[in-house]
Amino acid sequence: MLRGVRTLALVTALLIQLDPALVPRKAAKPALPKIDQHACPFEGCQLGRWTARQSVAVYSTWKLNRTRIATLRKGQVVTAITGINITFEPFEILMTAPIAQYNLTPGDRVFGYMNLGEGFFNAWFNGMWLETFDGSSIAPGCTRDCHGTVVKPGRMEWWVQIRFANGREGWTKQTDHFDGKDALGD
Repeated sequence: MLRGVRTLALVTALLIQLDPALVPRKAAKPALPKIDQHACPFEGCQLGRWTARQSVAVYSTWKLNRTRIATLRKGQVVTAITGINITFEPFEILMTAPIAQYNLTPGDRVFGYMNLGEGFFNAWFNGMWLETFDGSSIAPGCTRDCHGTVVKPGRMEWWVQIRFANGREGWTKQTDHFDGKDALGD
């Protein structure tokens, strides 16, 4: 039994080393706003055919110089092409217990950026950047054996580029007004 546990630990360690998204790397804290291209920031997120559940404002761009170009009606079908996640302020986590995997100790601060779903997100801490941080042991999502707590909420926006049936394109951040965006169910 002990040999099997050691083998599993070795295989897990090798897999982590093979996937650079799971390995922290030295990096400066990201400049704000941090913009992530091709973003679909939750588990099950999918682009493609979306149906408006209610009216949706559509803009010329996700950038500040945008103008409103249309309003989708309830039931209107569009194609979601790509997404942009903008982190204006990361959420801040205070560690209350160690996480050996990341060399985190109580009192350390972790800054969370784009959500990846199921407790995972991009993170910066102690001069390190990690594409896929496992924050499942961080409150408020954590219910037992928690290792940290969110002390400051972040401020983020997810904009999606959509294409109308006539080929016209625009952007919206009212992504919660659509069916079809979640492969795991809306």
